[in-house]
Amino acid sequence: MQHTSRLEDPGVAQSETRAQSQGSLILVTGATGFIGAHIVNEALKAGYKVRGTSRSEERAEYTKKVFEYHPNYSTAVVSGFEQEGIFDDVVKGCDAIIHVATATSFDPDPHNVVGPTVAGVESILRSAAKTPSVKRFVLTSSSVAALLPQPGNELTVGVDDWNDEVYEQAWAPPPYTPDRAFATYAASKIAGEKAFWKFVKEEKPNFVANTVLPNFNIGTILTAGGPTGSAVPSVLGGNIPPFPSQYHIDVIDNARIHLIAAALDPCIKNERIFAFNKTFTWTDIIEILKELRPDAKTIASPPENDERHLSKVPNELGAELLKKWYDQKGEYTSLRESIEASIEGLD
Repeated sequence: MQHTSRLEDPGVAQSETRAQSQGSLILVTGATGFIGAHIVNEALKAGYKVRGTSRSEERAEYTKKVFEYHPNYSTAVVSGFEQEGIFDDVVKGCDAIIHVATATSFDPDPHNVVGPTVAGVESILRSAAKTPSVKRFVLTSSSVAALLPQPGNELTVGVDDWNDEVYEQAWAPPPYTPDRAFATYAASKIAGEKAFWKFVKEEKPNFVANTVLPNFNIGTILTAGGPTGSAVPSVLGGNIPPFPSQYHIDVIDNARIHLIAAALDPCIKNERIFAFNKTFTWTDIIEILKELRPDAKTIASPPENDERHLSKVPNELGAELLKKWYDQKGEYTSLRESIEASIEGLD
């Protein structure tokens, strides 16, 4: 595991009363992923026990190595999320659940992505609802559940808004060509989160429910970077990833917001938390990389028409929670700090 001050320092406010006491067991699905791994790391640092799920024994063993065989970390293998009852044994004894894992095949056919995502959300919810120990549940949604980045256009998005336009695009008649893959992924996140809130409203489970909608995650890679975590190293290597300007967030900030909603803050209930910091352009990232690595010869050139994303989003709550629980002065981690963490150790 890479060790930097932010990775090692638990930083959790000791004066606050926690929703879940230290030593409580938190289930984190998708523990091998870019975001999931950081959630596990933050939970372990904050004194919780963690059960991380992976899709295979090999990946589960890999996470044990990443977390240096931490005595409070255990694993469970869940190969197919949509199977009814697949989580029944996995959730036993858990006090909180953070469901991060999702379909990331980017199959353009919505039948192969949206349905399985919804089935997976409903499956783990049903298992949690019949497990008395579970008191809090957080679903990792996505920024795309509320909006798509539209550089150059001004729009305002609220906590109750949904990206229904892209959902309709995903379900337009075939052919399901590769250029429709992202719309299909977005549709799966929309449908998954809507299914989550529908279940909570209709079934009235005995746990507190929250969702987190993160935008473009940047920062230290513990396991795999995925499309966003690998973006800054890609720019350093000369390639501009195929993403437009949008909001960014440091992956540790995102992980901490998940933990706050799942285990730390008893006041956070039935919230959609927008984990958005500020907007970035690739030109911004290139300029910072040139400052951090003045001798680098491979940094990509700015793309043409690199317009800024101008949407206004309700991102104040995330900053407030990070200030309250991690003394982050009411601000998210800066883009520069996230970029520096992204390239630490790279030539």
